[in-house]
Amino acid sequence: MNLILIRHGETDWNRTGRCQGVADIVLNQNGRNQVRQLADSLKGYDISAVYSSDLKRAYETARAIAEHHDLDVYVDEDLREMNQGDFEGLSFDVIRENYSHILKQWRESPETLVLAEGEPPTQVQERVWRAFEKVRNRHRGQTVAVVSHNLTITTLLCKITGVGLRGFRNFNLQAACKSVVVCSGDDIRLEVVNDVSHLTPVEAVPSF
Repeated sequence: MNLILIRHGETDWNRTGRCQGVADIVLNQNGRNQVRQLADSLKGYDISAVYSSDLKRAYETARAIAEHHDLDVYVDEDLREMNQGDFEGLSFDVIRENYSHILKQWRESPETLVLAEGEPPTQVQERVWRAFEKVRNRHRGQTVAVVSHNLTITTLLCKITGVGLRGFRNFNLQAACKSVVVCSGDDIRLEVVNDVSHLTPVEAVPSF
């Protein structure tokens, strides 16, 4: 199976640097442009299925891809973004100023992190791995597109590459990027990460 992991297009909260998490924020105009370019870049792929998080920004991204292949979108809540609890909706500047101790823990030992009213990264990794295994078992020998979110995809890549959650910072996934995972029997390898070559360059989005 060839698995194309896709981060959704840009939202206004991405653009203004707000913590998004499970807040159901839609794509902005630039995000919709990104998604059109992304979908166009996948026209030539023999995609057998498209999966998406249940959040609108991911589903809208997935729909644009699926339409080119006359496919429906399978929605899986296990693909949704990490619930970031009390951080949801805060600007990253406010988080950096007032929660530096939590950011330090996130950088140094994310496997121990528990955000107030939020979801531990370990739990995110467990559920996205569950979604990955379902897709792998259903679509052996096929090419599948999966649209999800920054932190969710990153926890999966940490497991696939064997770096553990402490390798979280090894990955920097941009809006509407593609990463490709190839599965052959029990062999799982990451072949492409954070490919944005299909996008027209735009002003950089603030990163967390």
